[in-house]
Amino acid sequence: MLQGTMADISFKEVTLLVSVVAACYWNSLFCGFVFDDVSAILDNKDLHPSTPLKTLFQNDFWGTPMSEERSHKSYRPLTVLTFRLNYLLSELKPMSYHLLNTVFHAVVSVIFLKVCRLFLDKRSSVIAALLFAVHPIHTEAVTGVVGRAELLSSVFFLAAFLSYTKSKGPDNSIVWTPIALTVLLVAVATLCKEQGITVVGICCVYEVFVAQGYTLPLLCTVAGQFLRGKGSIPLSMLQTLIKLIVLMFSTLLLVVIRVQVIQSQLPVFTRFDNPAAVSPTPTRQLTFNYLLPVNAWLLLNPSELCCDWTMGTIPLIESFLDIRNLATFAFFCFLGALGIFSLRYPGDSSKTVLMVNKNNAKLWNNVGHALENEKNFEKALKYFLQATHVQPDDIGAHMNVGRTYKNLNRTKEAEESYMLAKSLMPQIIPGKKYAARIAPNHLNVYINLANLIRANESRLEEADQLYRQAISMRPDFKQAYISRGELLLKMNKPLKAKEAYLKALELDRNNADLWYNLAIVYIELKEPNEALKNFNRALELNPKHKLALFNSAILMQESGEVKLRPEARKRLLNYINEEPQDANGYFNLGMLAMDDKKDSEAETWMKKAIKLQPDFRSALFNLALLYSQTAKELKALPILEELLRYYPDHTKGLILKGDILMNQKKDIPGAKKCFEKILEMDPTNVQGKHNLCVVYFEEKELLKAERCLVETLALAPHEEYIQRHLNIVRDKISSSGIVEQPLSPVDKTSGTQERDELPPEDVKEIISESRPPQIIKTNDNRNSKSNKQSTENADQDAPHKTTKDIKEIEKKRVAALKRLEEIERILNGE
Repeated sequence: MLQGTMADISFKEVTLLVSVVAACYWNSLFCGFVFDDVSAILDNKDLHPSTPLKTLFQNDFWGTPMSEERSHKSYRPLTVLTFRLNYLLSELKPMSYHLLNTVFHAVVSVIFLKVCRLFLDKRSSVIAALLFAVHPIHTEAVTGVVGRAELLSSVFFLAAFLSYTKSKGPDNSIVWTPIALTVLLVAVATLCKEQGITVVGICCVYEVFVAQGYTLPLLCTVAGQFLRGKGSIPLSMLQTLIKLIVLMFSTLLLVVIRVQVIQSQLPVFTRFDNPAAVSPTPTRQLTFNYLLPVNAWLLLNPSELCCDWTMGTIPLIESFLDIRNLATFAFFCFLGALGIFSLRYPGDSSKTVLMVNKNNAKLWNNVGHALENEKNFEKALKYFLQATHVQPDDIGAHMNVGRTYKNLNRTKEAEESYMLAKSLMPQIIPGKKYAARIAPNHLNVYINLANLIRANESRLEEADQLYRQAISMRPDFKQAYISRGELLLKMNKPLKAKEAYLKALELDRNNADLWYNLAIVYIELKEPNEALKNFNRALELNPKHKLALFNSAILMQESGEVKLRPEARKRLLNYINEEPQDANGYFNLGMLAMDDKKDSEAETWMKKAIKLQPDFRSALFNLALLYSQTAKELKALPILEELLRYYPDHTKGLILKGDILMNQKKDIPGAKKCFEKILEMDPTNVQGKHNLCVVYFEEKELLKAERCLVETLALAPHEEYIQRHLNIVRDKISSSGIVEQPLSPVDKTSGTQERDELPPEDVKEIISESRPPQIIKTNDNRNSKSNKQSTENADQDAPHKTTKDIKEIEKKRVAALKRLEEIERILNGE
């Protein structure tokens, strides 16, 4: 063994190793997230700054609470903490994640060189470190972001071993500081990945056979003499024993803590995840032992690497007559011979290569997922179907086929695939725990099937039954409650939807989406105050929750509470920072500015909304209305022309245009066309009818104006101003000597209200056209989230008036009376 200065490494050696690592792995910087990266990075909320740090130490590697049975029980909080650092720097841009992995691999290679220097000469240790740095078997750990767990664990694994090598002092005395540091580093390595704890075994072997130089015969001799009472344990050996006891006791303590963390529950693995583990004797033992020579061979000849070794990648060894048992026997013979010798005698392809194992259904599925992410559904379907041929009982593969058929709008085939997956689910056996015999994600087949059939309004009850069945199988199945809550809202059962969301919140109170969905339920229940409380709770958990920002701001705006407007404006500003391309945010900022009489600001926001969405109906109309209300009617005309180009039947736009043409441009024929267009679409439109009567009066068609007003009065019998205008016209007819035509009986009837002004309660289009409140749901695409959006007609009246609406109506009525006085002056010829 070479120690002392030989353990030191030079700057040139470090530079060489780092350069080699960079040359090998620089191209990985431009890769995306693949396979398990999706669950560990993209779908893991523990990375978000809004998630409390303590949550990282309560959840597993994938962001699932350790207390839940579906948890993988992989407890690696320090690794997740580094993912969170990446998210803080670049959110979900993959380059920084790959860069940090490459850096960690370089660090591991340098530390490995330092370890090699303890046992080899300078040249040999550099060669060994270079081989370690470039060995293809490390590709998955470096290029797959989730491989960071191995990288970090290796850093502290090797550091712990290096620390322990310094625990032997002069005269074989014990140096406790390196031992304490070793224990700490073992704990850190274990918090990065569970295998970190195995370094303790290596330290023990190092202490006995390297540091102390004991041989197996010597140990046997001393032990025999001690047991026969013919001798005592030498002091040096006693000191070694003390060190090992401290090391083992510390390890045992770590194991106890680890068992407490997983709450004494083992993870749930199915035959798809680890077929050997659920196989009977001797298949299980023969297969597990065969894995040792397989991995040893990969170190020597890494020509058939694979990113996943589950399912049928390595067929099970089910008999002692299997020829592969010879490889196992040869491996153990070689290992035994090597061990005996060591203990007895002390001494000084193309650019991108894809290895897909044809017997592993998961690999076919993973390639399908990659193609699916590229929206290449036809090609993805071929790989998913191949997975079902390789492993016909693979529930997940059939689910993937069903989802792809759905993406291809082949709903019949999708339902058949989901039904087949559902039929493969294990049956409930009395006395046995159902949940322990299935992969948690396989229960999503009920969710996927329900989500598919609920598109048919006649099958809503059937979909609800599937959600309830999933809940009965796993009462902690949060997604089933969420999806059921959304369905119950669709079925107009908000109280039951509320119960479903509250149940989901019992399982996950830190889920901002759930609080948001509950807020939408309260909106359906006409409880805006409760809705706002839940929106606020969602924003406490995730201050950048876009839908909560937007819809809570609208709720505040519609409440009529002036004191809430500043906060509504602040939230809308935050929303457009998150969604700068959504015209709805700018439009609603414009509406707030109109409420606050900030006309210039309102104009700016409306123009931004129209720039992003040129056919934004409400923004176009309200900008024109803003101009007309601020004595800029001529600026309103081109805006109205644009509005009517997109929406020729926009009644309010036609009325406003006609009013401006008649009163500002004195373009009577143009105004007449607007009002006639309205009556073509709706002959009972009182407002358009009355304004057309005014046009007749302006054209000196008094008899025509009279008949028109009589017909209008029949539509609006309770509107006094129409009767007054009719009297004025009749007075004009009498004074001019024109013979009045007799009225028919129908002309003497009355009808509803209208005036030449826009109806006060409809002056503003206050509903955002393309972003009404919406429920957030989880779809069946491997637990990814998507938003279901619907479009609402901005011209439809709200079912009830808020306090703000009532105040607005009163203000507009005053303005309307002033306009009536102006019209009366027109009719009187003043």
